[in-house]
Amino acid sequence: MFSEETPTTDRRLSSLHRVSVEDHDAHVVVFRVDREDGFDFSGKEYLDLFQTCDATAFQHPRWLRQLYATLASHRGAEKIVVTLRRDDGSLAGVLPLILRRKAGIRLLETTDLGVSDYAAVPLAPGVHARIAGSPTVKRCIGDVLPAHDILRIRPIRAEHVGTWCDLLSGTAEPLGFGAPFAPLGPDYVEWRRTRPSKSLLGRLARADKRIAKAGGANLLRLASPAEIEGAVAEIQRLRAGRFAGDLIQDDGVRDFYAAVAAERGGDDLAEVYRLDIGVSAAGYVYGLSHRGRFCYLLIGCDYENHGRASPGLVLYDRIIADWIGRGGDVFDFTIGDEPFKADFGTETTPMFALVNAPTWRGKLALAAFRARAQLRRSGDAGRSGDDAPASNGMGGKE
Repeated sequence: MFSEETPTTDRRLSSLHRVSVEDHDAHVVVFRVDREDGFDFSGKEYLDLFQTCDATAFQHPRWLRQLYATLASHRGAEKIVVTLRRDDGSLAGVLPLILRRKAGIRLLETTDLGVSDYAAVPLAPGVHARIAGSPTVKRCIGDVLPAHDILRIRPIRAEHVGTWCDLLSGTAEPLGFGAPFAPLGPDYVEWRRTRPSKSLLGRLARADKRIAKAGGANLLRLASPAEIEGAVAEIQRLRAGRFAGDLIQDDGVRDFYAAVAAERGGDDLAEVYRLDIGVSAAGYVYGLSHRGRFCYLLIGCDYENHGRASPGLVLYDRIIADWIGRGGDVFDFTIGDEPFKADFGTETTPMFALVNAPTWRGKLALAAFRARAQLRRSGDAGRSGDDAPASNGMGGKE
């Protein structure tokens, strides 16, 4: 049972909406829905929530804090945060959103900005089950949202679509691409024997011979802020001119990635690897790690000097070996269905968007955005990478 109560004048419960939920045992739980655009993602209450929810690395406190503090303002986006609190004020859920204008259209989005691959709602355990299917909860959230022409939540993994649909009005639509990931298991030798394609193993064997002639290779996981900042700058340089619309060529985006990785905490959210061949750096990979899952985001390789040694494939293979050795169980290639990913024995999760256009202006703009996206997909059809991925190796597409 759900019921909406009138706003209270009590400062402790100063919220636009209070929603009463009756669970299967007839216990009534009251949730408050409110806008808290000054919400502190580095605070203890969000850290406690994140540690118990099923959100992804892209909702990590450090990622969101840096995105709102640096990248959002750089990209002209306004911070919008909707909270769900219990009647005692404790945090039960957060919707991290942004509002920006694109071609005059007011876009209300999740924290994508082209860098975040997975949109998820951090909810405390049991909260989604209590509010699922409630039109009252969805209406209360809608009432506190800012005016907008288009609501666009993307990219959403299949397992998180239901949560978004229970909280926001809109239609879930397939994005036409997936997110390949490689299940690893506890033993690298066994994974090597059973998962990669024969063609990949052949290329890696040839690469190993060339690497041996060049003096051998060494994979390093960088730790110092200076090393990390230098590596991200090198990724930017090595990628220049290789990918259309490569966001890391924007210094603000580069600085965002570097800031996330350089800030060390109780866990190492961002992982930055360097592959040395002989006496020089041959390539770099930037990714996020969370609960045994390594999410690959960026690669930059020196193909001019080391291209014959297939540094991109070697990086993926050796990072997988390192990740398994550290207890990791998934290497996530994130969004994009480039053929090279299948060679690593991947499975694929389909990706979705939740879309709504509450104004006539939004409906017209949404049709134009979809037509442009279709043209872009048609232009990209048939393209594939050799050693490096065909996509730009960034997060969600703009």
